[in-house]
Amino acid sequence: SYLFGTMHLIEKKYFFFPEKLKKLVEKSEQLVMELPGIPDQKEALSYIQLKEGSFYDFFTPEQGDSIMKWAYAELHMNDAQFRGVMTKMKPFVAVQLATQLHFLGKTESYEVTLERIAKENKLLITGLETIGEQMSLFDAMSKTEQSEMVMELVRKPKEQYDLTEEMEQLYVRQHVDSLYQLIVSSEGTIASENTRFIDNRNSAWIPKIEKAINDKGSFIAVGA
Repeated sequence: SYLFGTMHLIEKKYFFFPEKLKKLVEKSEQLVMELPGIPDQKEALSYIQLKEGSFYDFFTPEQGDSIMKWAYAELHMNDAQFRGVMTKMKPFVAVQLATQLHFLGKTESYEVTLERIAKENKLLITGLETIGEQMSLFDAMSKTEQSEMVMELVRKPKEQYDLTEEMEQLYVRQHVDSLYQLIVSSEGTIASENTRFIDNRNSAWIPKIEKAINDKGSFIAVGA
């Protein structure tokens, strides 16, 4: 069995997938990822939409004004466009939206590539957790933490994107220790929740990984 570390978001220029890696996937009996394949869009939508209230309920009027200025400058969306997309969404969706638009057309996906290879070779595809479990990590954050997560990006968008690129550079050079140090030394709301977002999840995966590798030859792909 094999354990491979991925990056969920990575630019094409940093995408590292040699032929040897492809052959290791092909000769495995099953592919084990964080999620058992790409989530169904309808199911995913149910987890990112608010059950009640509005996106703007998480922010002060002043913060709301800053968000609209940021959306216009960084996302090229006017007030009506941004409200149309975000009003019923949970705050973290704004961060995802900004990241997707910033890197639009520039990225590759390890998960999509691995799933395609697995399906072509009729491998079993399983997951270590569900999308509901992943989304519950954000739901467990306080209202203040959720708003601050967005405001960090609004205040310093370039700094956030520069951090992503630094991670990509370390990843493609395979400097695992440096990548780990960068993650644990990073500041911000998500970084302060490393125990919840990383440590606890990794601990929960261990018995599942042990079972997987005892049952079948497994290619395990999880990442940052």
